[in-house]
Amino acid sequence: MITPRSYTIRSVILSILFFLVLISCQTKSTSKWETIDYSDTIYWYSRGHFSSPFDEELGERPDKPADIFYVYPTVSTISFADNDSSWFADITVAEVREEANGNQRFNKMLYGEYNFYAPYYRQMIFEAYSQPTPVLDSLAQIAAKDVNDAFQYYMEHYNHGRPFFLMGHSQGSQMLIELLKKGMTEEQRKLMVAAYCIGYHVSAEELAKYPEALKPTTDSLMQGLVVFNSVTDTTAIGMVSRGDVVGVNPTTWTMAADTVPAEFHLGMAKYTESRDSVLIVPCPTRTYLYKHNTVCPDLDPEMVFIPAYEQMFPKGNLHFADSWLFGGNVVENMRCRLEAFYRIQPSTR
Repeated sequence: MITPRSYTIRSVILSILFFLVLISCQTKSTSKWETIDYSDTIYWYSRGHFSSPFDEELGERPDKPADIFYVYPTVSTISFADNDSSWFADITVAEVREEANGNQRFNKMLYGEYNFYAPYYRQMIFEAYSQPTPVLDSLAQIAAKDVNDAFQYYMEHYNHGRPFFLMGHSQGSQMLIELLKKGMTEEQRKLMVAAYCIGYHVSAEELAKYPEALKPTTDSLMQGLVVFNSVTDTTAIGMVSRGDVVGVNPTTWTMAADTVPAEFHLGMAKYTESRDSVLIVPCPTRTYLYKHNTVCPDLDPEMVFIPAYEQMFPKGNLHFADSWLFGGNVVENMRCRLEAFYRIQPSTR
């Protein structure tokens, strides 16, 4: 998502006003500021193959070859103007959790080869991204803590030493990057096949500050961080991916700038209502990398254009499609990376 860089006097004033509101909010609704108890199954959309708490009590373990720990993007439709008690989605409310379920169900279908773990978290509502950087950074700490807490619970209670993928989109990717930077142990990293942080960015400063935590991949097999963002032309690069230094072309999984033929695009993921399933369907387009953004010149710039968000995502920016546009490539690449992981660490099989 967007990280504004304004440090004007107005920004400072807004920051002060925000913190005054924040104190007031804590008085109104303390539940939004308490630690989420991820032992409570209400805060999980999916816990692998478990269908009830009895599975866990019996020690049943998923038998698929790897896990996915998935963090969904910004889905809350709550407006700050409509609910001035919080800048966050209140996941204690069933209707708020339901807002995330469509996205999570789609991805659970798409990546059905793996045990799918997906927590709810107090994500920032969309309006938060219009705030000055100091405010936004403070807000992000709440969502990042939830994701970290959920991940640690997953590792302690669900993982059982299996290899895993991290996967997110947009705000979900933002929170996973924070987890990579500050929340993972070396032993946990050894089990991570790849972190697909789609629709976000990593700056040169972050890469220099966290060289061990943020290890970008440069081919289709290595373990590490995978980032990509797409546009239909070079003028459509938005604030989300501007300044990214690690983005790859997801049709080749490299940083090469050469134009890649359309047949390397293996199809997009699409929900099919008649089958109630997610299928990979053709979506041929040439691709090439420009400033770490994947340019898709053969796609319609109106494809996912929303005029209300034009300032952040100009026409031709494919941010809202990134999580499914290269679905066929991601599915195949996960298989390739997992197989390479097993060759390096056969004892985890």
